[in-house]
Amino acid sequence: MNGSQMLFSRINSKIAETVKKVRKLGYEVENISAGEFYEYISGETPTCDIVTLDDILSNEYFMLHEIVEISELKKMSVIIDKQTIMKNYPKVYEA
Repeated sequence: MNGSQMLFSRINSKIAETVKKVRKLGYEVENISAGEFYEYISGETPTCDIVTLDDILSNEYFMLHEIVEISELKKMSVIIDKQTIMKNYPKVYEA
């Protein structure tokens, strides 16, 4: 398994773990792929966020926040990619 495959495997595992938690709370999560998650997290932000992918993957609260935010954006029919935040700012904060 190469580096990117290992990373996407880790992302998939963290997504699954987080989805399980939020579903227990009664929240209906949209399907989020590892690719979408990676693109969203690694995209540019207007606030120049300094939180890294590793920071997010290693913190259950960051993961909960990002999974719900991405899910809410998908419910609004927003395409999830590297440009999502910049193209949909400040709508992203509604999510």
